[in-house]
Amino acid sequence: MSLTLEKLVIQSLDDVKDKSGKIIITKSDIMHCLMDAIGKDKSYIIANHDVKIKNNQLIKFNFMLDSLKQGTPLAYVLGNQLFYNYKYYVNHDVLIPRPETEIIISEIISRGDNIFNSREKFNVIDAGSGSGCIGLSINSERNQWNIILIEKSVAATKILNKNYHLESRNNCHIVMGDWLSAFDENTANIIVSNPPYIEPESAEIDKSVIDYEPMMALFSKDQGLSDIRRIIVESRKVLKKDGLLFIENGFDQSDKVVEILKEHYYEDIDIILDYNNIKRFTISRSP
Repeated sequence: MSLTLEKLVIQSLDDVKDKSGKIIITKSDIMHCLMDAIGKDKSYIIANHDVKIKNNQLIKFNFMLDSLKQGTPLAYVLGNQLFYNYKYYVNHDVLIPRPETEIIISEIISRGDNIFNSREKFNVIDAGSGSGCIGLSINSERNQWNIILIEKSVAATKILNKNYHLESRNNCHIVMGDWLSAFDENTANIIVSNPPYIEPESAEIDKSVIDYEPMMALFSKDQGLSDIRRIIVESRKVLKKDGLLFIENGFDQSDKVVEILKEHYYEDIDIILDYNNIKRFTISRSP
């Protein structure tokens, strides 16, 4: 006899307890899997808790739940992640978009609005785009700006292309290349990047991140600063006069990033905190 939606959730919560009785998968994650399996939202499940789940839906749900129990992050189980009110496809070839990165989108839009001139071409480069969540979200909010998404991984670019085609795009382009080496001088008004910034020997990173997310998007040499340094150096050439550089960095890297920026004569350096009051983003202006 098939289970009702309510009983399935209750049974699943009991099934995901460890030996000590602690629940290792949240009810929220279970609900997300159930919503995906039956193609309905949470309000439907609550209102129709006594509806019986179909066999094919149960098979899909159990497969997803098993993946969660093995440690697979929810976003990879679902194949998508919500970011800045937009849903993006993700798999193991791209990083899972984090809520704290949304902060930089709002900051770019706010500062970009202050310098945007409709009579001139306004170029924003998202360097190391991955899923495209940064650049594509900006494009969705400001399609009069010219957004260039650059990514060097072939596998990641396939996901980037998939997300690109989720909606109609204006003034948005994908380029395959290694950071900013493909661009001419004085190309961009704004450059943004969430580069690899974790030291390879770091003990701070969660096991689920190491086991499932792409290594090349996580780790960088020189105490995690190698790629950040390269972006800072290359941006000096690519940014227009008074162009802005937005970089996401590690929780303990802010002071070092500021030092590198000063070494290369960036001005008006500003630090933005994330939701946990960590110095997560460094903004600067090219003189």
